[in-house]
This record gives sequence, C-alpha cells and structure tokens, in this order.
Amino acid sequence: MNPKVRVRFAPSPTGFLHIGGVRTALFNYLFARKEKGVFLLRIEDTDRERSKQEFENEILNSLKWLGLKWDETLLRQSERLSLYQVASERLIREGLAYRVEEGGKSAVKFKIKKQKITFHDLVHGPIEFDGTLLDDLVIQKSDGFPTYHFACVVDDHEMGITHVIRGDDHISNTPRQLFLYEALHWKPPQFAHLPLVFGQDRTPLSKRHGAVSLMAYQKEGYLPEGILNYLALLGWSSSGEQEIFTLEDLISHFALDGINKTNACFDCEKLKWTNAEHLRRLSDQDYLARIQSFLGDSDLTKQEKFSNIALLYKTRIRTFQEFLEQTAFFFEDQIKFDPKAIQKHLKAEVTRRRLEEFRKALEIEGDLIAYTTLASGTSITGVTGVTSAHSSGASVHQWETLDTSPGGALNARLGVTYAVLNNVCIFTGTGSLPKQYDGTTVSAINNQVGV
Repeated sequence: MNPKVRVRFAPSPTGFLHIGGVRTALFNYLFARKEKGVFLLRIEDTDRERSKQEFENEILNSLKWLGLKWDETLLRQSERLSLYQVASERLIREGLAYRVEEGGKSAVKFKIKKQKITFHDLVHGPIEFDGTLLDDLVIQKSDGFPTYHFACVVDDHEMGITHVIRGDDHISNTPRQLFLYEALHWKPPQFAHLPLVFGQDRTPLSKRHGAVSLMAYQKEGYLPEGILNYLALLGWSSSGEQEIFTLEDLISHFALDGINKTNACFDCEKLKWTNAEHLRRLSDQDYLARIQSFLGDSDLTKQEKFSNIALLYKTRIRTFQEFLEQTAFFFEDQIKFDPKAIQKHLKAEVTRRRLEEFRKALEIEGDLIAYTTLASGTSITGVTGVTSAHSSGASVHQWETLDTSPGGALNARLGVTYAVLNNVCIFTGTGSLPKQYDGTTVSAINNQVGV
C-alpha cells in the first residue's frame, strides 16, 4: 500500500503572494485532494531581515480567499529552530559538516560529495548533476538560523512530505538537498518541478506585464474561481478540450502527467475571458452579492436601480472593475463626452438634424411610451427618426457617442442603456425623463454640435 500523499506549500513572507506562487499552491492542493492526501502550509521565515508579518498575513488571506484550505497546523520555520540545531550537530559529530568563523561567530558548512547524482523528476524525467561542480553548503548561519536548503530538508522529513511540487527554478537546488537527505539517512520525497510562468514576451513574469500580486487581481474584481481555473491551465492540460472548470472539476481531472515541460505564457486577456465565463455561470443572487461585496460601502449599491443595472451587465463585463468603468454614466449627474467620438460622429449634418428632432420630441406632453421599444431593439423612427442600437448605420454611432465613459470606452449599446433607464427610472405619464437625460442633458448634447 502506498503511503498517504502529503504535500506542502512553503512560501516566504518576504513579499506579496504572486501569480506563480498561487499556481504552485494550487497544483499542490489539487494533487493532495485528488489523491485523498494532505495539503500542508509552511511559512519559511528564516530570513529575519526581509520576513514581514504583513506579508505572512497577505499570504494567508490570499489562500483563504481562493478557497485553498490547508490541513493540520500552520508551521513557521522560525518556531522550529531546535530541530535544525539537532540535525546540524548530528552532521558535525559524524564528520559530514564543519564550523567556520564568520565575524567572530561560527557558521556551519555541509560537505558536498564530489560525485554525480541523479534523480527522477515526475515532470522532466531523469536529471543528473555533477557534485564536483558544487561548493560546500552553508546550512546554519552565524546567528543560529538555518539556511533555506537545510531547513527545507529537515522540515520536509519531519512533516512526512511525500511529494515536493515546486517551480523549475528549484531544480538546481535539488542535488544539494538530496546530498543532505543521504547524509542524514532519510528517504527523500519525490520531486515534480513545474514550468515557470513567463510574460507574453517570453521573459519572467514581472510588474511590466501587469499585476503580479494576487491581491491586485482581487482588487480589480476577479473571481477566485476564474483565477484558479486560468492558472490550472497555465502549464497543465486535461485529456479533453474543456476550458472552464470548477475547483471540484479540477480536482477530479488533475494528474501530474498532464503538466507540460515547457514554460507557460501568462495572457491577461485569456484570464479575463475565463473570469467572464465564471461570472456568467453565477446565479443572479450570488452575482449581486459578490459585486456588492466588491463595491463595499459604495453609494452605488444603495441606489434603487443598482440591481437592475448590475444584472444587465452580467454578460457584458469580465471583471467587477469593468462594471464600474462601463456603468459610471448611469450614476453620474453630469454627462461626460468623448471628444474623439464627438468629432467623428456628432459633427455630421445628419446628427444636427436628428438631435433637433430628438429635442423637439422631448418637449411632447404625455406618455413617452415610444421609448420602451428601445429595450427590444426595434425602431423609434416614428418619434425621432433615430434607429435603435440593433440597427446598422451612422445614427447608431451618433447615439452611442452619448454613452461613453471619461476614458472614452463604449459603455453600452442603446438597447441596454435605455432598457435600464426605462425599466428602473420609469418614464411617467407627464413625459419626465431620468435625471441623466432631462432637458439640461439634451441642451448639453446640443451644445456639442451647435444645435
């Protein structure tokens, strides 16, 4: 019977949790859950100068937000110094390590065997290193704290880790750690090294490629489901063509032999597409709850029309931040115009004529029921001579120009825009218009084109 799978995610609290680290945590989590094993969390905080509590808190909060729950007790290396001390003294006694002086204090170095060593990587296959090219390894610093390699080996042994799943950048660390396992007479775990995550320019992922910290994506309004789905497919593939996975789907499909050997390319547009697919799959109730949570104490959520507007945009946005960008005009008293769109579409003579007709139409007393036809995409030419958003032609662009954000991005097709205004704000029997499209607004529009 095979021993129970035990894996760990071991971040250092020297910075915020980045996308590559999230993918490493995810692959460990998926493997553990698929194999009915244990997923452990270890904080590697032996770098006393760079380790910060704020970074540890951010790592823990990130994993909780993603839903990657660890098993057993969280471990911190700074609380396990006695274990490293015992192992260090053992190696010294057996002549496998020795003390060296550093600034009046002694550090400990491990004697690297001058021989070749081979291990079987579960992703890359057999890998060989020549120990003659490696220097002796510092395993305990003069302040008594262990170095990364030594603490990693001692902890993985003490925690009963069966599989170490980590990035390709750790492949070169593996021979040093295997020499330590051999010296301590401990059975090493199996290793699986993941391809690195690069930007689209094939350089290591960095801030110039966009957000790197996971919490930055949370602040932009991504769903944890969308991020996990996208990152799972970043260097791993299932046997079929399925692209959208729940966390449960990923667990059932995941296998180490599906991990690619080549570096993965991070594509922000693909991430947004994946996130949009998960947004659309939310129930309306869950969708509204999440967007309200994203907006927090914003006054937008307190407005009566908020839910209607939010639901109309459920299939149009890719992140909750895009909802804010695309719907700002619904909640603003002053209409903002896109200068480029005005120059392109509103300066035409036909625009002047139709805006004049529209201005006159707004002066009509009584029911403006003709506007309800916009919601279904039919024509309102009988009132204003302007076609709806589902029609083609210049007039569509002319009216869409009115529906632009300060940044100039198109906010909504007319069928959506006026459906919201009609259904939420209600055109009354006196012919009153929503605040955004009252007489003052019409005058502002007219002024843009000289009507």
